[in-house]
Amino acid sequence: MATLPPQSQKWPADRALLLVHGVGNARPGDYTPLVAQITNILAKQQKQYAIYVFYYDQVNNWFEDKGNAPLAVASLVNAIRSKLDATSLGNIVADFAGDVIWPILLLDARDAVRTALLRQLQQIILDGKQAGIRQPAQHLSIISHSLGCFHTFEALHAAAKSTSQGLAPATDGVQFDNVIFMASPVQVIRTVARMIGPFVPRASDLASVSLPQLEMPGEDDGTGTIIPSAKQTISVTGNLDPVGGYFFRKQLDWGYMNLPSQKSFIDKQEWLDIHEADLANILQIALREHDAPSIMPENPHDWSAYVGRHAGDLQQWLNV
Repeated sequence: MATLPPQSQKWPADRALLLVHGVGNARPGDYTPLVAQITNILAKQQKQYAIYVFYYDQVNNWFEDKGNAPLAVASLVNAIRSKLDATSLGNIVADFAGDVIWPILLLDARDAVRTALLRQLQQIILDGKQAGIRQPAQHLSIISHSLGCFHTFEALHAAAKSTSQGLAPATDGVQFDNVIFMASPVQVIRTVARMIGPFVPRASDLASVSLPQLEMPGEDDGTGTIIPSAKQTISVTGNLDPVGGYFFRKQLDWGYMNLPSQKSFIDKQEWLDIHEADLANILQIALREHDAPSIMPENPHDWSAYVGRHAGDLQQWLNV
């Protein structure tokens, strides 16, 4: 399975930011407008960030692969549908959420993404060392969106419990100043994976499924003190975004990620006069998240919209 090599760049200061996108056929360059948006937001910071974008092509053909596992995909979507009101709108949301999270059924792709993400984190830290910045002086942050939140969550847990990745918070001194989840499906994945059981390959290997409760990773420093992988965990979602755990302004306990340590932000989103057919179109546009929405109102799952609404917050969170 092909993977892209990790990005490498020269750090302008002592800090780096990694962007982890969700599903969609993203290629290098597709997120240039988002990088420009974030660069502009951070332009007034005293110290600038080296901004990386993690691209992965392991699930880019998932629409084709989806047809090879009809029973598993149907079970996943039906599990979501059983949690929603039995309306055509509920069916639309179930289908959309299923499309966002169904790649968890692809074991090889899932593992390859995690491996590639760990390699990218290792490269970022190496770039910092080559700039003369060593741990713990490196200031590292992650912003992830949609299915990228799942990949980030799983990779950080894998890093914290590994003795060979060089990314553990206690053993290696690697702590992230900020891990920011935007429209996270981690809780949806946890709920659905537990409902459909054997259809999720090696579910016991997923922290999001196997943990007694969802929490960010940490490592015992040998004295009984747990050193967290993230100094600050932030969750942002919208009250119309089904992937982030909301069904038309109603928070779904089974769908909303609520980590014990997180700072939570719920954006108030508004529909204008819209029909269900238009809603279906908007939600499908959301899967091509690096494309601009072709119809209004604003796509409730749009990454750049989340970033824009929290421009001031990002300036504060990343001002370390």
